[in-house]
Amino acid sequence: MNGMGNAKMRQAIALLAVISGTLLAGCGETTNKPSKPEAVSGLRIQKIELKTVPNELEAPGTVIAADTAQVAARTMGTVLQVAVKEGDTVRRGQLLAQLDERELAARRNAALAGAQVAEAGISQTQKAVAAAQANAEVMGKTYDRYVYLKEQKSVSPQEFDEISAKQQAAQAQLEQAKAALRQAQAGREQAQAEVHAAESVANYARIVAPFDGRVVRRTVDPGSLVSPGMLLFVVEDASHYQLQATLPTEALSFVKKGSVARVQLDAMVDKAAEGKVAEIEAGADPSSHTLSARIDLPHDVKVESGVFGRAHFTHGEKQALVIPLEIIVSRGQLRGVYAVDANGLVRWRVVTLGQPVNGFVEVLSGIGPGDSVVLNPGTQELDGKKAAQLVTVIEEKHS
Repeated sequence: MNGMGNAKMRQAIALLAVISGTLLAGCGETTNKPSKPEAVSGLRIQKIELKTVPNELEAPGTVIAADTAQVAARTMGTVLQVAVKEGDTVRRGQLLAQLDERELAARRNAALAGAQVAEAGISQTQKAVAAAQANAEVMGKTYDRYVYLKEQKSVSPQEFDEISAKQQAAQAQLEQAKAALRQAQAGREQAQAEVHAAESVANYARIVAPFDGRVVRRTVDPGSLVSPGMLLFVVEDASHYQLQATLPTEALSFVKKGSVARVQLDAMVDKAAEGKVAEIEAGADPSSHTLSARIDLPHDVKVESGVFGRAHFTHGEKQALVIPLEIIVSRGQLRGVYAVDANGLVRWRVVTLGQPVNGFVEVLSGIGPGDSVVLNPGTQELDGKKAAQLVTVIEEKHS
């Protein structure tokens, strides 16, 4: 009995194993069977190839004003008034700040008083010179007569010696009066110089704009005590801006004063401006191996100092992959294109791009020559789908 029971049990287990294997095989076939990708019609496909494009050197830089003035205090004093704020437009000579000028005015008044005293001294010494001159002339004539009388032996030696001494004394008095006049004149000149200096220092109490422009920085408030050399304002010429760009040393061979550059600013992402090199350093910095250049921006460009930008200098040509900007599909911080393989399967590929130029952009990595891309991706998700029919577009030349 036990032998027959065991045999039946083994048959049942074998049957269950066969059934389980069959079921698992059927399930496996269902799971591994690939689904067909969704077909998308109307896709325009283009095969990209290397093209001859201008070879450009990119130089990053920052927008600066062509003329910038750092307005500093020229005398010590307390700020009584600040007449402008940051962003204000100012005219040449317009008041920016006023310092307390009472002490400066007292110095000026003292200098004026000293000049008046010196002028009075000049008047007195001039009168003394006139009197001494008259006395010297009289004694000179008297001396001449006594010389004649002495020759005629009409005067005694003692009388002649007395007249000679008086004539010499008169001449000495005249020289002394003239010396006093010269000293008084020197004192007047010094007093006048002190007056001019006091007036100039008094004018330092008025802090004014050096030229027409805009106040971009203010570092002083009413009540502040300022000293000579202390920065108060920064004023820039808002009518003329430049891009101060940093170039590698190899740029010296083709970037010169007057060279034309295509300038792309962060504030003008949709268009570029044409600028000309106004200044360029003659040699490179030995530590960074770079040099600086100032590029004049057109006057109609609406920009402010501090904006980041790039200057592009063309030198020769190169072979590059160039695609239209509108076919780029962004996903967060990543940018890519839809590439189509030989079977029509569409895949989104991440690409590295260069700088855009006239609606096109250079592809640095991600796709290569001979790859086909979708020209009209639209807003639909195409990754993993299949082009229903390949509408191949004949490539147009891009210059």
